[in-house]
Amino acid sequence: MAVKDEVAVTMNNEVHDIVDIDLSVIKKKKFRINGDCSKILELNVSDMGILARLDEAYPKLMGLQDKVVELADIDEEADDREVLSATASKLKEIDGEMRETLDFIFQSNVSEVCGSEGSMYDPINGTFRYEHIISTLTKLYENNLNAEFKKMKERVSKHTAKYTKSRKR
Repeated sequence: MAVKDEVAVTMNNEVHDIVDIDLSVIKKKKFRINGDCSKILELNVSDMGILARLDEAYPKLMGLQDKVVELADIDEEADDREVLSATASKLKEIDGEMRETLDFIFQSNVSEVCGSEGSMYDPINGTFRYEHIISTLTKLYENNLNAEFKKMKERVSKHTAKYTKSRKR
């Protein structure tokens, strides 16, 4: 005779005697990129883990950037198709690594939505595309986190005001 499980499971995988708790109060915000409705980026701008991921991944991006600069400094006189083909292949590989790293930092498909044209190392106003994207998107996190911390400070003040008033005399 089989021993009965503590939790009964029905045929449609519905579990009995378990209470569901929904902690998904943090919703990703949607951002339209360049006014293009086909380019919607979803980010959790309350994710403080971005700081650690950025700290971890940015040196990798800098190393990849250095490789791009080295590869871009090829002899313009060189007409060797093999050299040009190998350089193009390496640049494509670096772009792929940069895209993966950017997506890791933001835990979203940032490279697909924000960099669908061109490469992550395209120069834009004196910076590389990936730097421009990081700078723009991290401001969204900064603005949101500042607003959230302000709310927290106000909430804490409401609870502590009655205790701190008497001390200020």
